[in-house]
Amino acid sequence: MKHLISFLTLAALSLGVTAQTAQEPFVRRSVVEEFTGTWCGHCPRGIVGMERLSEDFGDRFIGIAIHTGSGEPMVIPAYPDLQSDLLPGSGAPSCVIDRVRFKFDPYSGSGRRGALHYGIDLDFADALAMPTEAKVELEAEWADEYQWDVRFTATTTFNIDSQTAPYRLIFVLVEDSLCGTTDAWRQTNYFSLAYDSNVGINFQDDDMRPWRDAPYHVEGVVYNHVPVNTLGVRSGIQGSIQAPIVAWQPQTYSNTITTLASHASKLIQDKSRLRAVCMLINTSTGEVVNAAQCPVLAYGASGITHVPASSPAAASYYDLQGRRLTSATARGLYVDHSSGRTYLAK
Repeated sequence: MKHLISFLTLAALSLGVTAQTAQEPFVRRSVVEEFTGTWCGHCPRGIVGMERLSEDFGDRFIGIAIHTGSGEPMVIPAYPDLQSDLLPGSGAPSCVIDRVRFKFDPYSGSGRRGALHYGIDLDFADALAMPTEAKVELEAEWADEYQWDVRFTATTTFNIDSQTAPYRLIFVLVEDSLCGTTDAWRQTNYFSLAYDSNVGINFQDDDMRPWRDAPYHVEGVVYNHVPVNTLGVRSGIQGSIQAPIVAWQPQTYSNTITTLASHASKLIQDKSRLRAVCMLINTSTGEVVNAAQCPVLAYGASGITHVPASSPAAASYYDLQGRRLTSATARGLYVDHSSGRTYLAK
């Protein structure tokens, strides 16, 4: 703990700020931005790695699977360009954690369990263990009854004072469970034992077995964590964090992301599966210092985020349209307000 406090003090001094009286440390949620593609035969291990992180770390994991490449059906303009900034010279699959831990394989990570085994969880756990100077809380709802725009509202609280504010917010609209029927949606799979290489034989972990047993081109793959539109994704939204920063005094910022942009409207398949992601970046270091995600609630229904935690469990589920449910058994994304957790039922 002594080392942790020293780290926070040094971080504050490096930003020209004064550390405040010790408080309960903020919970960090870390972001994995993965570069992938349906054309990429090695990328199935990235699909597995991202799903394993989601299972292992729950809501402390925020994944964004950025699809790149010519003819790729899930490309959007802003994110593929960012690959040259974050991972110059790197191909797919590759990933960054919080934009400061670079060039990891999204399955084996830095390779502490070996290059052929799942190990990105070790690197992700290292990221979660790092102290953070801010927490981010996020709400999102449809800004209109026609479901054209999504309004993001982020509340940021710092545990430091600063006369400057080298921080900005990034908003990303993400969709889960995307699937297509054209050839472009078929996932190339070098792990198939029907393929001529030894790739599949080398990757013997049980979680890779479905891909070893699958054909060279796999149809019907369900893609999660896919960004469909962004705001400020390269360097943050100017003015989203205001100076001076006063410790423990929340700042709130709102903005909208449209679904009407040509790339978004072509990509979005089911608006009930959309969710909102917010990242807080330090513009001096480029680091994502904390993040949050939440479902997109019905127009005018953001108030249900304040349902008391003591609500009966049987009536604590809400769908993304803000409707109260007795259970979360149908396929989709749900919010359980009794626990504050988001669930994806498949």
